[in-house]
Amino acid sequence: MSFEDSLEQLKRQFLHALPDKKKQIITLWISLRKNWNTHMLSAVYREVHNLKGSSETFGLSDTKHIVDKLELQLKGLLNAPAPELPTIKGLDTLFHQLLQNNMRGQPSPPVVEAQMQQSPYKPAKARHDHHIAIIEDDGNVGAMITKQLREFGFSVQHFLNFTSFLVVQNETPFDLILLDLILPDWTEEALFEAATEFEKNNTRVFVLSSRGDFDMRLLAIRANVSEYFVKPAETTLLVRKIHQSLKMSEKQPLKVLLVDDQQSMVDYFSSLLRSHGLMVKGLSSAEQVLPALEQFEPDLFIFDLYMPEVNGLELAKMIRQLDKYTSSPILVLSSDDTMQNKVSIIQAGSDDLISKQTAPSLFVAQVISRAQRGHDIRSSASRDSLTGLLNHTQILVAARRCYNVARRINSQVCIAMFDLDHFKKVNDTYGHAGGDKVLLAFAHLLQQSLRQTDFTGRYGGEEFMLVLPDMQKPLAIAKLNAIRESFSHIVFVEDGVEFKVTLSGGLVFSDECEEFQDCLLLADKHLYEAKRLGRNQLVFSPSEQD
Repeated sequence: MSFEDSLEQLKRQFLHALPDKKKQIITLWISLRKNWNTHMLSAVYREVHNLKGSSETFGLSDTKHIVDKLELQLKGLLNAPAPELPTIKGLDTLFHQLLQNNMRGQPSPPVVEAQMQQSPYKPAKARHDHHIAIIEDDGNVGAMITKQLREFGFSVQHFLNFTSFLVVQNETPFDLILLDLILPDWTEEALFEAATEFEKNNTRVFVLSSRGDFDMRLLAIRANVSEYFVKPAETTLLVRKIHQSLKMSEKQPLKVLLVDDQQSMVDYFSSLLRSHGLMVKGLSSAEQVLPALEQFEPDLFIFDLYMPEVNGLELAKMIRQLDKYTSSPILVLSSDDTMQNKVSIIQAGSDDLISKQTAPSLFVAQVISRAQRGHDIRSSASRDSLTGLLNHTQILVAARRCYNVARRINSQVCIAMFDLDHFKKVNDTYGHAGGDKVLLAFAHLLQQSLRQTDFTGRYGGEEFMLVLPDMQKPLAIAKLNAIRESFSHIVFVEDGVEFKVTLSGGLVFSDECEEFQDCLLLADKHLYEAKRLGRNQLVFSPSEQD
């Protein structure tokens, strides 16, 4: 269902519930008239304010016109003594108009700009969905690069000429092209012109050339190609550039936790943000937030300002007391975007106030911008600076959480410890630059080979932890063995010298341990056994049927 269809459905649901909502407000007003007190007045004001926000969002101009007047008058009474009879009668008239308003004809729709169809945020493709073309007329060179990239888990296709590549490209476009500049069927000038067009259409082009002189590089720059490599291209550097260019390190879409006591607003803003590729958890009660954070780690919080029991400012202050979210962006939604409210929400630790009548595309743009900043903050605090994988603390947090979930719902999670064999010798022989190259290559291989739901972290030094939730034992063993095998075939080059590195691993499954700590000890024991047995292998507990 498209966003426009979802919006229309939400609007119909809101209109169906609107008469009852108006009657509820009138009932509160009647109770307030009989026994005037600040608590009941606040409740009436809050309901009117919420109706104003809903009317703005769904484009109910007639209702909004009446509610605007009601909100203004009620707001003036919040910190004042009980009003005189003329004021009460004036409010009676407005409430009567609200109840009698039949909203003739169709409500005017909220502003949905044409740009809505072109999302300003596009989540990264799943890693296995990226397709790479190698256009190289030297069959041996093309085959070697193809083999090496496939070891990293890329989908790669080799072409001996540009014409045959175009036939496939026109049917199923590639995401990235590795282009040799000396081909039998196209001139260099024509290839650069083609590269320019590919880049304009968001297909990345990497040049692979035997020439590295200034003139050739300048032509490549003017053609806007993404990268330039002089043959022979180093595989690990090529892989790193591919990951950077295709933004493959982004494993998950940006995540937003939204809280609004009106379910219609939760549904509307959730639908709007999801239509632009964001992951949204929408809640209608502030009390649901802390339990939700056990499973959902948002990049951004959005809270409604006026909610019963717990308002948006109190909720923002509570989030700021959680160490994990002291720097996470918080936006507050309100129909009242006065300067006084803006100052109040900033003093409460929030970042900004957004009006509920903000145009959808502008609202989405602000949310994405703030959520991306939140994601970057979380990422820098939780990632290993060299490999980009989770750091020691965070991979342990992820592993423990997955273990607890697996035990609770009776599913399976695999926890694996990997260690690079003879890594000290690699550092001693090729220096720390050579060692870092190996660590990066393994990190890229893991990012490319595993699912988006899996977790990978640098446990320490040359040791890595992998967490594979909801994966049965035979499949997990096969997957991890394939990673080990692929890594053993990767050729590293340092100062003109080629070398390879192997891996040892210890695997454990959640149903083998009564406690999480037992799993860590058993995985480490299996890793030590793999080393003792000669390295370059996996060790795990045999199944009962083995």
